[in-house]
Amino acid sequence: MSRCKFMAGLVLWTLTLGALYSVVVQKISQDATPANGLGTDVSETNAAAGEQHPIVATQKTVMFSFPSRELPVFEFPESMGGTISRDKMKGKRWLANFIFTRCAGPCPLMTRDISELHRVVAKSNLDFLFVSFSVDPAYDTAAVLKKYAETFQADHERWKFVTGDETAMHELIRGGFTQYVQPNLGDLRMPGMEVAHSNRAVLVNEDSVPVGSFVMTIPEDVVKLRRIIEGKDAFPKPGQSLSFSATSAENPVVPLTLVPVKETEALEPVGKPVGEIDGDSLPSEAADESSLGGNPVDDAVKGETPQARNERIDTLLPVWAAHMPTINAGLNFVSLVSLLSGLAAIKSGHQRRHRNMMLAAFFASVVFLVCYLTYHEVLYRFTTYRGRGFDGSVFATRVYFSILIPHVILAAVVPILALRVFYLAFKERWSEHRYLARITLPIWLFVSITGVVIYGMLYHWPWPNELVSLSMAQ
Repeated sequence: MSRCKFMAGLVLWTLTLGALYSVVVQKISQDATPANGLGTDVSETNAAAGEQHPIVATQKTVMFSFPSRELPVFEFPESMGGTISRDKMKGKRWLANFIFTRCAGPCPLMTRDISELHRVVAKSNLDFLFVSFSVDPAYDTAAVLKKYAETFQADHERWKFVTGDETAMHELIRGGFTQYVQPNLGDLRMPGMEVAHSNRAVLVNEDSVPVGSFVMTIPEDVVKLRRIIEGKDAFPKPGQSLSFSATSAENPVVPLTLVPVKETEALEPVGKPVGEIDGDSLPSEAADESSLGGNPVDDAVKGETPQARNERIDTLLPVWAAHMPTINAGLNFVSLVSLLSGLAAIKSGHQRRHRNMMLAAFFASVVFLVCYLTYHEVLYRFTTYRGRGFDGSVFATRVYFSILIPHVILAAVVPILALRVFYLAFKERWSEHRYLARITLPIWLFVSITGVVIYGMLYHWPWPNELVSLSMAQ
């Protein structure tokens, strides 16, 4: 092995270990952040303010549904010159969100997510519409909104930007969509913070009835919303109706339908307009945006099955990340083929081919390590789960873990042994190289083979209890 190639491998491993270190540091800092995402513990904050400690739900207790109330009659100017009204939107499914163009807060980020969403679902649901209501219509004229829409490359046929009378707009947002909006006054009215409003987007069905809301600043909610629009999850149905004053000058409290949950009930069905109170209970708008719409807690629900966990993972995980286990299995297979080819090459006396194949196996393993760490970091960020659950019988589960445990242990040993083998080859200490290679190669082969097997058992080969029981009975 030439000095140049050895140095290239050394640099590659250095970058890999650097990436691993960054992930670990980031993970530690993330774990150190309180679950409410505010940087301080809620109970400590309330205690400092002389308030009572919040009630902490240790298990799922209630669900809330969106009120099945038709939107009030409305009609507002649209940035392209037409109008948007309830009657015109009848028969169509659409998403409403609330922004203003001079916002210095989350509005640009939410609009960016809507922009990406309306492009992603264009192929799967071309008839679905997006409507952005300005909460600052006195400033956001049709001309201003038109330029704003062009900035985000909006398809004007499918994405409407709405302005109009501020009083009527705010009444619709409060009374129809049951979302918070209030002009800031006094010291609170700073540039870019003229209006305080909800970060939620509201899904509306073909009968002009709001059926669910999604926090656009929470990736999990955006993923849920996309799956519903694409038709991968069931479109929500209206919840039970609760009466409240839609014409009140005060911001109405969002109506909730509290439904007792049975102990045997599984996790909430995907795509339905319900949530669960499974974290700190915050008596404010902050509770609505963080606690109720937050991540699921790993194993928080007693009796959670691997199937329920996996369904939740499939719902929350981004599409690109869902393909990574397949990529990782492919990299393990490439490493396996390269190792076997390298072994065959050295047996037949082709040293150069042997070297190239072993370098290919090494490179595939490095890429696998990076992808593996990336996937599990994304998995935890989006779902708070550490890994996917194996859905099989007791016997199959024992077989699975009997393969998984030595795979994980030996996978940590392979990089050290491989680097040592390459170093001995670089120094041309062939007797030591051959001795260590005879130890390293079987371990490396085992890790590569079991990596593919574990992927197959976890994603494609569930062992039904009935099949296993039948085989054992025979």
